[in-house]
Amino acid sequence: MSPALAKSGTNPFHVCDMIVAELRAARMPLEPRQFEFWFAYMSGRNAALNTAANDIKSKQGTLTGQDIDRLHTAFLSPWRMAERPDALAARLTGKLSDFAITLEGAIGSAQAHRETLTAEAAQLRDHGALTLQDVLTAIERLTKATQESQTRFSLLEARMDATNREIGALQEQLSAVRAECQADPTTALPNRAMFNSILSKTLESAAETRQPVSVVLCDLDFFTAFNENFGNHKGDQALRSIGMLVKAQMRSGDFVARFGGDEYAVILPQMRASGAVEHAEQIRQALMATVVAEHPNDAGRLTVSIGVADAIKGDTPEFLLRRAANGVQVAKREGRNRVVEMSPDGPIWTAKRPI
Repeated sequence: MSPALAKSGTNPFHVCDMIVAELRAARMPLEPRQFEFWFAYMSGRNAALNTAANDIKSKQGTLTGQDIDRLHTAFLSPWRMAERPDALAARLTGKLSDFAITLEGAIGSAQAHRETLTAEAAQLRDHGALTLQDVLTAIERLTKATQESQTRFSLLEARMDATNREIGALQEQLSAVRAECQADPTTALPNRAMFNSILSKTLESAAETRQPVSVVLCDLDFFTAFNENFGNHKGDQALRSIGMLVKAQMRSGDFVARFGGDEYAVILPQMRASGAVEHAEQIRQALMATVVAEHPNDAGRLTVSIGVADAIKGDTPEFLLRRAANGVQVAKREGRNRVVEMSPDGPIWTAKRPI
């Protein structure tokens, strides 16, 4: 990437335009991981990634496609520190086998020590007239056997502890692989299936801890017309950039997903609808102020209609999402480009916003 790219600012749409131009000039593939890497690099949010990338650039002057793939895998991808799925599964199977063998060894060691103690006791019991030397010799043998057994147990315990940690790490990697498989290929955001799963777990946790949770649904206005004017490639580019924009307005613990064709969804744990409305309004204003594609008469701008709802006692994911979706419909009906908070009784805030 050229030095000019780093000076372009962090407006996601301007950044995305420059990324496309640079990738085409370098004849690199236009893939979501390329966009995700350069956006992360330019925003400076991942210090470790920037350090590693700058180190490569200082040595060879530029980053190749292979460099970007390695950096993405190491610092951004949920697959980081993981191998191929088949190799990962094989490693996990091997570690489980090692754990079983180690456990069998611990059981065998304990049984052998018990047999030693039993044999010594029988020998002392069957001995006719015991002398002091006989007792001392027996004590020495038992002490030595106990020390050897303790040494074996310590080694086995350390091995089992190490194997258990490795199994835990492999399980985390498998979870990361599962998450990667549930990512949307266009935006690299989690897909709807992943969103539904996370929402269900979040609601369960919120009910147990009596903490609030809100949902935000965003539906782009007239996106079909945008695709017709600029083409599907530009539309996909816009979807990626808008995903970055939405994530930029959220907290670190919030969950952002691509919910549908031109829809995004956000889970906001520990936040009431009033606070979620503020976040949604930030998304709406940021998008409204951004030129997605250069075109006369503002045809290159996009706006968004947003529905917001927070969970009530006894809520299911379906009921909560339905209220937020109803908020989107109210926003569309009232002229689009606005945020609508929905309660079980209907809309709470439907203030009109300038387009």
